[in-house]
Amino acid sequence: MQPVWTLREEPNIEQVHEISVGLGVRPLVAALLWQRGIRSPSDARAFLEPSLNDLIDCFRMEGMDVAVRRILGALEEEEQIGLFGDFDVDGVTGAALLYRFFRRAGSRPVCRLPRRLDEGYGLSRAAIDEFAERGVKLLITVDCGITAVEEVRYAGERGIECIVTDHHEPKGTLPNALAVVDPKQAESTYPFKHLAGVGIAWKLADALTRKGVGTREDLLADLDLVAIGTIADVAPLVGENRVFARHGLLRLANTNKVGLRHLLDLSGFSSRKVDYVSVAFGLGPRINAVGRLGEATEAFRLVTTESDHVGLELARKLDSANKRRQALDGRILEECLERLQEENDLSGIVLESEGWHPGVIGIVASRLKEMYGCPAALIALKDGVGRGSARSVPGFALHNALEECSSLLVRHGGHALAAGFTIAEKKIGDFRERFRSLFREVREQVAAPGSLTVDKELDLSECTGELLGDLRLLEPFGPGNRKPIFVARAVAAPGGFRPVGKNHLKFAARKDGVTLEAIAFQVGHDKAELWGSYDRLDVAFALEENRWGGESRLQLNVKGIRQAE
Repeated sequence: MQPVWTLREEPNIEQVHEISVGLGVRPLVAALLWQRGIRSPSDARAFLEPSLNDLIDCFRMEGMDVAVRRILGALEEEEQIGLFGDFDVDGVTGAALLYRFFRRAGSRPVCRLPRRLDEGYGLSRAAIDEFAERGVKLLITVDCGITAVEEVRYAGERGIECIVTDHHEPKGTLPNALAVVDPKQAESTYPFKHLAGVGIAWKLADALTRKGVGTREDLLADLDLVAIGTIADVAPLVGENRVFARHGLLRLANTNKVGLRHLLDLSGFSSRKVDYVSVAFGLGPRINAVGRLGEATEAFRLVTTESDHVGLELARKLDSANKRRQALDGRILEECLERLQEENDLSGIVLESEGWHPGVIGIVASRLKEMYGCPAALIALKDGVGRGSARSVPGFALHNALEECSSLLVRHGGHALAAGFTIAEKKIGDFRERFRSLFREVREQVAAPGSLTVDKELDLSECTGELLGDLRLLEPFGPGNRKPIFVARAVAAPGGFRPVGKNHLKFAARKDGVTLEAIAFQVGHDKAELWGSYDRLDVAFALEENRWGGESRLQLNVKGIRQAE
């Protein structure tokens, strides 16, 4: 399949004019809003100026009333509360948010995160036994628990009541918890279904605040955690998530958490504007790394410590773990690429190996998915059991596909685009065939790798600092609100293409006397010869600012290149 560049629908001129005049923004910004489905000045204002007042009443969420009443009773009776999160960024930040909240309320909660390598994802009997031994009477899950039917039942046998807060897809029977707070459960009428786990944790804390526990200002100070978890979990930045991301990133720029300040510094983002990139490529991978390679407890401590010395020490540990993680997934990626050269069928990638680290295979699966434009599942084998991590493309929902394969799996769970599973080694062959067969059924509806939706054609002369300033009105960018992509036609690259880093190419884009720097990330150095053979290029790009050595310049972040017609 050849990649397709699709130009977005031409906007309605009258509605664009109405938005432009009503908000005092340039027509281009109004047109970009229109293309994103925002058709009136009032909706445009709500999008450009997301307010905490736009958040939906937390008590509209199914199970919230019951959960709040039980927690209020536990606080009044000074019962021991337990918190169980996930080992990823979403789970860590959500558990940390509730931990900080309950500590301010005078409680001393017991917090436990799963050990990824020997326990795997989700609530376990071992964890429940530990909570019981420490006197926990009320257990609150964060970013997990919606499929923990047997574990919640076992907790009841140990005298522990459970409140499940989660954002994953339920699988049939819900756990028999005291309350289940998950907007994706079938009976939920909550209008926004895309909150991350940390967002639901914040909603629970907000509901408690409205009943007199803690202060609103203290809770708002933890919006930085909500932004980090939401962005790192690749939740769509629309609706309530846009509010959380916008206000949380502002809080993060002046965070009161010493560990986060040190981690921003070590990741090289402390001297620049704190934005989506700061989290997605700076904080997120480092917080995730310790959970991938060992225990996420150190990441939890980083975002909860009040000691500057401890915060710096933990930030260094997380940064070091991330470097080890990068080396591991680089090696696994190379091995996968070698094996895929011999594959004739790429209607879904399923690869397994004894030598792979289960904590990093998800990252590699994501890269393979991007490169080949099909779902990828990698399986780390040990003692006849495989632990798999899968990533998918829009149009092929993993949680549904894994449910179709459930007879071959020990357990599974996740979202449409990311999921995990456990499988017996002897069943991997059958799983591979069924997984590929399911993808073949929808393959024709899936866009080819490199396919783009382009917002507008621009001349290089229109790419100015003023335009970049206008585009920043649409921030924060991310899933559901990606950076606008433009295309410049018949561009020359007179200096050729220069390899930088491991897989990037830089060049000078020139047309009609205007020259701008351009960089194409993760395209491979071998593209230089192909692109260099074109007389003129059509360049699809996002306009960005490149800060380096104390200087700032406009830069084209290249999303695709074609030979100009």
